Amino acid sequence: MAPTKSKHYVAFVILLHFDIISIYHVYSHTIFDNPYIFTSTDIMDICKDKCFIGIPSNLLDQTAVADVNNVSVTSEHDETLQYKLNTAYVEDTGALVGYFHLKGFQWPSGKSLKNTNQEIFEVSDLRAVNLVVFPKLSLDRTCLSTQGTTLAEPSAEVYSGSLNMHIITQFINEKCNLYRSPNGFLTVEGLHRQEILKTFYKVDSSYPDMKSIFSFHESSQFCIYENCSQTMFNSKYSKKENQMQNNFKNLDLGMKKCDKIELPAKDEFFHNFLKKSKPVIIKNATKHWAALGKWTNEYFSTTYGNENVHIKLTPSGEFEGVDFASNFDNFNEFKIPKNVRDQLIFPDLVVVRPAMKNMKFSEFIDLFSLVSNKTMKNCSAYLEYSSIADIMADIVDDIVELPLLKTVSELKHLNIWLSDGDTLGKLHFDPFDNFLCQISGRKQVILFDPHDNQKLYEAHIPEAVLSYNLETNTFRKQLLMDSTSMVMSPVDITNPAFERFPLFGEVRPLNCTIEEGDVLFIPSFWWHEVQSYPNVLEGRNLAVNFWYDPFLTKEFPCQYCKMDINPKYRHLL
Repeated sequence: MAPTKSKHYVAFVILLHFDIISIYHVYSHTIFDNPYIFTSTDIMDICKDKCFIGIPSNLLDQTAVADVNNVSVTSEHDETLQYKLNTAYVEDTGALVGYFHLKGFQWPSGKSLKNTNQEIFEVSDLRAVNLVVFPKLSLDRTCLSTQGTTLAEPSAEVYSGSLNMHIITQFINEKCNLYRSPNGFLTVEGLHRQEILKTFYKVDSSYPDMKSIFSFHESSQFCIYENCSQTMFNSKYSKKENQMQNNFKNLDLGMKKCDKIELPAKDEFFHNFLKKSKPVIIKNATKHWAALGKWTNEYFSTTYGNENVHIKLTPSGEFEGVDFASNFDNFNEFKIPKNVRDQLIFPDLVVVRPAMKNMKFSEFIDLFSLVSNKTMKNCSAYLEYSSIADIMADIVDDIVELPLLKTVSELKHLNIWLSDGDTLGKLHFDPFDNFLCQISGRKQVILFDPHDNQKLYEAHIPEAVLSYNLETNTFRKQLLMDSTSMVMSPVDITNPAFERFPLFGEVRPLNCTIEEGDVLFIPSFWWHEVQSYPNVLEGRNLAVNFWYDPFLTKEFPCQYCKMDINPKYRHLL
C-alpha cells in the first residue's frame, strides 16, 4: 500500500565507498526531500556486488540548484516510480535503487555509457528515459596477470517504455537476473529457483568420506580403482606411499554408487536430475547406436586413416595429474611475475599436460594397438577432447543425441575419446552438462559434488608440459608454461596428502561405473576422475560425450562461488 501524504517516512542510503560507510537520512512527505545522487564511481562500486537500478535525475525538479545533494522532488511521476521500485526490490540483496545524472554521464575513465553490445549509448531526449539498469559485473577470473589492474564499466540497459510496474519489473528482472514482483515478493519463477537452490543432490552423510575410506584401509595397500597396474604402482609410489594403496578389485569400500535407470521421460529427467544436479547412469541408452557395431579400429583406419588427429601421450596412462614444478627442466630459469605468483594458492605445483603429436588417424590406431598388446611399454596414447565434426563429420549419423536435453539446452561440443583403454583422467570439473556415452570398454568415474569447492581446493594452478621422442619412446618433464589450469584439483585422490589438503578428507565420493551402451549424466561443475578399462577383445576404450550449455553455472575458479540458474534458462523455471 502506498503511503499517504500526511505521513513522514525515513529512508537510509548506505554507501560503501573507499571503505567509508556514509549514512544519509532523507525525509519527504512521500519519499525523499534530498535524495543522494549516485556518481559513476559509486555505480562502479555497487555493480561489483549487485545491480544498480538508476532513475535519471532529470526527472527531478529541472530548476534545482547544481548541488547534487540539494535537489528537491516535485514530480509526482518520479516519486511514484521511486517508491514502487523500492517496494519491489528493497528486500533483494541483488539490487539497489537510486538517482544518477544521465545527462553528460561519464565513467571515471572518461568513457561514455555503452549497452551490452558495446554500442555507445546516446539519448536525444532525456525525458524519454524512465530508468537505466546497470547489471552486476561478472569478474573475469580467466587471467591472473590482469586481475585487479583494470576495472570494467557496467553496461547500461535503458528502459523507455510503459510505466506499468509488471512490465518494468520484468525488464529489470531479465537484465539483473532477479525474480521480484511489483509487491516485492518472489515471482513464481523465483520461488522455483529458490526451491532448486535448496535441493541440490549431495551424497548422504551415512556414506564414508575420503578420510574414513583411507583410514579404514591404512594398514594395507589399496587403490581407489579396480585392477590397479602393479607396474604403475611400483614405479609411481615409494614404499611409504604404497602403504596407502591396495588393489580392491573385489573390495567394496562402501562408497555410494550412482543410481541406474532406464531412459527417462524428458520432464522426469529435468525435475529429478538436471535441476537437482544429480548424476545418474542411464542403462543401455545407446545400445541401438550403429556406432557400437560399426566403429571398429579397422573401420576407422580404412575410412578415416588419412585424417589428421591431435593426440596426447604420457608414460603411465595418467593424464593431467599434478606434480612439483621443481621436477621440470626449466624450473631454475622460469620466473612467474610477482603479481601472478601472489595470487597462486599452490605456486609449487603444476598440472602436467601430456606430450602432443599430430599424426594420421591410422598411425594413431597402430600406436595405441602396440601399447594395448604390450609390444610398446611405458607409453599411453589418447585421442581426447577431440571434436568428431573436425575429424569425421559424416560419422555423426552413427550416434543419436538423447532427447533429454535436445531442444532444452544448447549443444556446445561433441567429442570422441579413444585410447588403449588403460588411462586415468585426473580430478577436474567441466563447466558443461555432460552425457558420457560408452561404446567400447568401460569407465569407472569417481565424482564429488561442486557445492563445497574449498574442500576440492579449486584454484588457478600453473601448467607444465611433457615432451616425447617417438623414436626412442622417451618422455621428459620439459617445460613450465606461463598459463594456468582453472578446472583441475591439486588433490591426488589415489594418494591424498591430507596433511596439506585436510578438507578433502570431508568429501564423500560417488562411484559411477558405466559399461558399453550406458550413458553417465555428469552435471556441470561436478568434480570427476575417470579410470578407463579396455574391451579385452578389442584392446581399446572408446566413448563419445555431449557437452551442453549448463543449466546450473558459477564463476570459476572460485572456491566460494555458489551455483545458480544459468540466466539463459530462466524460461525453464
